[in-house]
Parts: sequence; C-alpha cells; structure tokens
Amino acid sequence: MYELPIVVVKGGDSILDFFDHALMNFTKNRVCFGAVNALQVLEESPANVVITETHVGEMTGLELAEAIRDIDSDRNHYTYIILIGAISAKTVDSPEFHASIDVLTGTKRIDVMTHLAVAGGRISQEMNQLMSSNLSLQQLCNSLRRGQLLDPLTGLGNRSFAEQTLDDTIKQIESRGGAACFIMISIANYDAVQDQFDTTIAGELVVAVSERIQSLVRPLDVVTYYGSGKFALVFLQPSIENCTPECYDRIYQGVKLKTYTTSAGFQPVDIAMSICAGTADTGPPNPGVMMDTANEGLDESIRIDAVSVRHIS
Repeated sequence: MYELPIVVVKGGDSILDFFDHALMNFTKNRVCFGAVNALQVLEESPANVVITETHVGEMTGLELAEAIRDIDSDRNHYTYIILIGAISAKTVDSPEFHASIDVLTGTKRIDVMTHLAVAGGRISQEMNQLMSSNLSLQQLCNSLRRGQLLDPLTGLGNRSFAEQTLDDTIKQIESRGGAACFIMISIANYDAVQDQFDTTIAGELVVAVSERIQSLVRPLDVVTYYGSGKFALVFLQPSIENCTPECYDRIYQGVKLKTYTTSAGFQPVDIAMSICAGTADTGPPNPGVMMDTANEGLDESIRIDAVSVRHIS
C-alpha cells in the first residue's frame, strides 16, 4: 500500500479506467470526473501526484495542469503531474508544457503507471520538504535581520537602530516636551571612491569618518551607520531652537575639513549634512517622514554647500 495522496482526473470516455484496480493500492486516492471537480478537490486538499488525461471536460489536461500550478504557487506546494494520452509535438515543445507537465506518457501498462506515480510521489515529497525548509530559513533570516541592530563595518548601530532610537525619542518629546532632531551626514563621493578603488577602500573611508563623527558628539548622542556612505544621528533637544545649522556647524565643519587616509592613500571627501527636527506640540512627528525629509535634504546640502534644515510639525 502506498500512502501518498494521489488524484486521478478522468474525462468522458476515460482511458484511465484500466488503472482503477491498481489505484486501490494508494490509500489516499481520489478519482475526479472533469477538471472543475478536480480543482475543487485540490483546493480543499493538495495531492502529491495528479494523473490526468489530455482532455478532461471543461479543460485540456495542459490547462488543468497550469491551474494546478497556480494553486501550488499560492500554497507553496509542489504537485507532480502526469499527463496520459496523445498530444501534438508542437504542444509538447511549448514553454507552457514544460512549465506544467512532469511526465507525458501514452502507456496503458499498469506496472509502468504505478511506478511513475510512486516515483512522482517521492519527488513531490522531497520538493515540498525543500520548499518548507527554504521558507523556514527565509523566515529565520528575516527574524534575525529585524533583530540585528549593529553595523558590522563600523560597530555603530545600523538603520534599524536609528529608526528605533528616533521612535523612542519621539515618544519622549510626546510625554516630556522638547524636540527630536534627526541628522544625516553623507559621504557624497562614496560611490565614486568605491568605483575608483573597491569596497575595502570605501569601507576604510566610512570607518574613518564614523570615528570622526563620534569624536564630535556628546556621549549620550546616538550615531548610526545608515548605509551606502550615510550616517544618521539622533538628538533629544530641549527646544526646536536648538535644531538649527548654527547649532551643528561644529560637527559639519569638523567632518568636512578633516583629512582622511586609507590604505590607498589620502581620500578627499565631499560631505553633505541635513537636519530634520520636530516637536510634539501639534502631535508627534512621523519618524518615517523625518527620515525621508533628512535624506532628501542631503541633495540640498550639496547644492548650497552648507547644512540644510527643515522643521516639521
């Protein structure tokens, strides 16, 4: 007795009747008459193997197979599909056929059909186990990625940490007053350095700039590496008046005028800096809007060769 779920789909004058006796060896067999009946059955419970004739009432066997692939895609499942009967060489050569049908056979030998069904069931089980394992790995990677808050290159917090810190800061100003200040600093020529040299040299430049930024801020200020040559800084200030270009000019000039060296020698840097700040006087600012605004302000900073600033409510 074979345990694998199998569905046999018959048309009008079925050529699969010869397989009825052998089908009893499959404990989870289901016989469907017509494509619609088969799709209803498979929607309720998937099968490892489907054996279908080339014509099954409302659809051809190929059209039925394509519909089964759509159902499989939605439920992350793989069904091994055996098509039995005559079919044109042109159809067999089509991409749709190769994407939907696993085996085409015209045989009426019961032993061969049984072997194909059992072999197909084994392949289906292995494919479904691999798909399940792959899904579990993807979920684990996503979970680890969400929980990872450190940037391995600089040792600073990463973008997720910047988002989390900004969100916490906004909650503080909502309950205690003050202003949340989100600053972005970018190495505007980061891509050019990477193209001219490689990621190693670009990484050395990022580390050097990160060390410079950390030396210019207060111990409780948060510095993170946002990615692609960009840094994000989060400040909690007593007033929005403390969130102006003049208040942070020391950081801007300190980063911009510093000499940076790498193993490829001295690297000139183009620094951009933008400020986005907000209070909770008319409701807490949206952290996503603040980050997007600061990021967009980097282009303005390059254009005016100075710190760009925007206060939002």
